[in-house]
Amino acid sequence: MRSLTAFHKRLAGLVGVLLLAGAALPPGGAARAAPGTAGSEAARPGVAASLADRLAAAVTGADVYAHAAALQLIADASGGNRAYNRVGFTRSAEYVGTLLRAAGYRVVEQPVPYTDFDVTTERLRVDGAAVTDVPVLMTRFTPSTPADGIEAPVVAPIAGRTGCDPADYDGVGAAGAVVVVARAACGYTRQQQVAAGVGARAVLLYYVTPSPENSYRFHAFVPQAFTIPVASVSQRDGEELARASRASGVRAHLTLRASNVERTTVNLIAETAGGDPDNVVLLGAHLDSVTEAPGINDNGAMAATVLQVALALAGRQHAVTNKVRFVWWGAEEMVNVGSGHYVSTLSADERRRVAAVLNGELIASPNYGRFVWDRGTGGGHVIAGLFVGYFDRRGLPYERTSPDSVGSDHLAFEAVGIPTGGIDGGNLGVKTPAQQGLFGGQAGQMFDHCYHQPCDRLDSLNRQALDTNVPAVAWVLGRLAEDVTDVRAAGAG
Repeated sequence: MRSLTAFHKRLAGLVGVLLLAGAALPPGGAARAAPGTAGSEAARPGVAASLADRLAAAVTGADVYAHAAALQLIADASGGNRAYNRVGFTRSAEYVGTLLRAAGYRVVEQPVPYTDFDVTTERLRVDGAAVTDVPVLMTRFTPSTPADGIEAPVVAPIAGRTGCDPADYDGVGAAGAVVVVARAACGYTRQQQVAAGVGARAVLLYYVTPSPENSYRFHAFVPQAFTIPVASVSQRDGEELARASRASGVRAHLTLRASNVERTTVNLIAETAGGDPDNVVLLGAHLDSVTEAPGINDNGAMAATVLQVALALAGRQHAVTNKVRFVWWGAEEMVNVGSGHYVSTLSADERRRVAAVLNGELIASPNYGRFVWDRGTGGGHVIAGLFVGYFDRRGLPYERTSPDSVGSDHLAFEAVGIPTGGIDGGNLGVKTPAQQGLFGGQAGQMFDHCYHQPCDRLDSLNRQALDTNVPAVAWVLGRLAEDVTDVRAAGAG
């Protein structure tokens, strides 16, 4: 047998500690009490605890934090990330699978083919008052520069203009230049088309946020609409380039090289041995991070929650009323690749059997909000009502929001008429004074300034949000595992 690496020894030790901790729900009697469970049936003497109450008490933020710590360890040993196409994702799947199998689940790894965008070079050198290398992130599925790059002047739209209209470049000499522009409401697809139309050779985008040091990698959702190279820089660098271009002038040497590569990732799937197979309740979360971050809030905290719920339910998996399926999605950060593939492989009958899908995103954002996904109709509205009822009984504030507010795996199910629900803690949105009054934190700042940034680490998690949101997910899962009648009656919605 080959010797274990230091990383695998540390990971094996952590797995052993978690197994010895006895995470499973006790087979009978009341589950251990958890903070914030007052008002549940389990809190009243003489009343038998429901599965929902038992799960909410057995699945705690501390349990989930321990798994998140393991995911951080994995990222640290894997180049700083757990991305869909990197060893960190493979190790994350190994960690989850090891614990599930030890708890008695049969684990299936569903292969997921996808087209990756392999970036080999992304480099920006600016020659202005001094020669400076500026960090740059190539936009996925956009054209490459020539191998030796593009050397050209940098220009920006007329001050106060967005680059959404050709007239925004009147008199600035965009032909043959590299355009630098803030992402605008018309969308960066349109901004690129306008820049290309006035003769620009490339586009540098930046996102205006309260954290101007952040950089975000963009994605070309319609690759054929992009005809020139596109990349992103931080707001701080983008604004400095724009100022310099309007003042003394500046030149850029930009090299962006990438190619499409066919790869395969996996979805990790486990389900209860018992329960009605015609009423499947699916609880899922994506296990991958972006290539630039460890992804502990996005979406390691929710992936860890799904894992802890599964472990807590393991000892009673033959006794559930409805079958519960747990899934950890691959390549969500490549725009819902794993969940989209999973849904596409389901037959019409298999789709009919899925009664409800639960998902969550960024459930412990540093400057958190608490957002319940709700379209106001159908089975998804019933699921939202379960979350709302849980939060109301515990005096926890929340806001209802559209499921589109976070583009994630639930949307693949909703698109085929399967009722979905879930929660998130906010990402790029900026907290309002009213939301500060509701949730605390700091108005004028993003809910998660570490979203898709290297600082999305274990120490960025908001423990209060984690401690209150984790049992909510467990409670709603428990309710649906017992009864999906109302969700079925309401229809897909």
